[in-house]
Amino acid sequence: MQRPAVVLYNPKAVFYTMPLALLAIGSYLDPNLYNVIIIDGRLEEDPIKKILSELSNAICFAVTVLTGNPIKDALYTSRIVKEKFPELPVVWGGWHPSLFVQETLEDPSIDIVVKGQGEISFEALLQRFLHKETLSGLPGISYKENGLIKNNPERHLADINSFPALNYDLIDVKGYMKLSGKNQIDYISSQGCRFRCAFCADPVMYKRGWHGYSARRVGEEIGQLWRKHKFDHVHFQDETFFTNKKRVQEVAQEFINRRLPITWFGTMRADQGVRLDDETWQLCKQSGLKKIMIGMEAGTQQMLDWMQKDIKLEHIFETAEKCVYYRIAIIFSIIVGFPGERPESVLETLEVVKRLRKMSGNFSMSIYYYKPYPGNKIADELSSKGYQFPQGLEEWSDFDYVDSGKSDWLTANQIRFIERFKFYEQLAWSRPTVPKFILQKIAKWRCEKNIYRFPVEKNIIRFLKPAPKVS
Repeated sequence: MQRPAVVLYNPKAVFYTMPLALLAIGSYLDPNLYNVIIIDGRLEEDPIKKILSELSNAICFAVTVLTGNPIKDALYTSRIVKEKFPELPVVWGGWHPSLFVQETLEDPSIDIVVKGQGEISFEALLQRFLHKETLSGLPGISYKENGLIKNNPERHLADINSFPALNYDLIDVKGYMKLSGKNQIDYISSQGCRFRCAFCADPVMYKRGWHGYSARRVGEEIGQLWRKHKFDHVHFQDETFFTNKKRVQEVAQEFINRRLPITWFGTMRADQGVRLDDETWQLCKQSGLKKIMIGMEAGTQQMLDWMQKDIKLEHIFETAEKCVYYRIAIIFSIIVGFPGERPESVLETLEVVKRLRKMSGNFSMSIYYYKPYPGNKIADELSSKGYQFPQGLEEWSDFDYVDSGKSDWLTANQIRFIERFKFYEQLAWSRPTVPKFILQKIAKWRCEKNIYRFPVEKNIIRFLKPAPKVS
């Protein structure tokens, strides 16, 4: 008997990470029952042609959808599928449909939303399809019935140690390496986040729950993947990799014991870094820890407290000092322009950025403007005051987290100042090169004096950039 196909689609996007959400869903399914096919719009020359060629024996077509531009391709593709195969269930999962169930299901091309952690819910949904059973009462999904939207009970976050290993044979690993230009594997070792940051949707999505693979499992799976794909680097996609100190120690020791010739990256809160002792830092460094990301968010204690970050400003510097000592790079994530944030607060945050940049050439800054996103305290307060969020999938498809030219709470002059600051701080403390040496000296002087008028250095930098090679 031919197994029914389960066609999973990852929409076109400008980022290059492996589709771990689809890998998790596909790997949870019994390969004896289903023929899982993962198609990625970023890898396929003609994804529509590929999708339609696989749907004749499909039990459903499912898409993982993030807010923003991926919605455009997800909508376009879903509408074509529904037109060609009107009886085939179209299922959306991922961040956006989980948070915007009603808006998602209002589109005629979408039949079902799988909410939050989807492995168990999606497999149970397929069982209902196979046995032609009603979707009523199935936890973790919402669906349409006779034109009405039905919301089933939520499904609690399950311990991911009960899930099978991700089957990377379902994707073109080398294709993603070529796409990103990096010989790395993307891997997720935990799900959830225990913290309560007032600007973030994680507390709503995960209900402040967290589950992580055992260290032995991480070591075994990374070891098996390395023997097969011979990558240089592991990029942990966990929301908060350093949540459990003991597990961090054990994972590092696993890498050391297995003599894996790799480096790795993980996300860290500043207070987590402070709680790591020198033995743990040394283990991480020895095991290959190369870079971490820290959500600094703001450079004043007042703003950190207001956004319920639950860290102290000194935690940021203490963790940075540890990384300087152990020669570990940091990407700091900073957000400016919160509603009601004083202009002086923004300037104080930029001063903290300068202090951190002076500490190490291995530190870099990602400075964003606050964009309200539902599912958290700040957004709820804005909504109660009449703030207008995008309405419907079409408007949300234009939402851009990193748009560097727009802010609802900063003036045009403030944005111009910040954009120029971003250029000069990157130039001032980047790795020195001979052509840029004088420009870097000037950039440091500008940053010290906060003088960013007439940024002629931008044109000089463009002139110094080598012309692209012609093949």
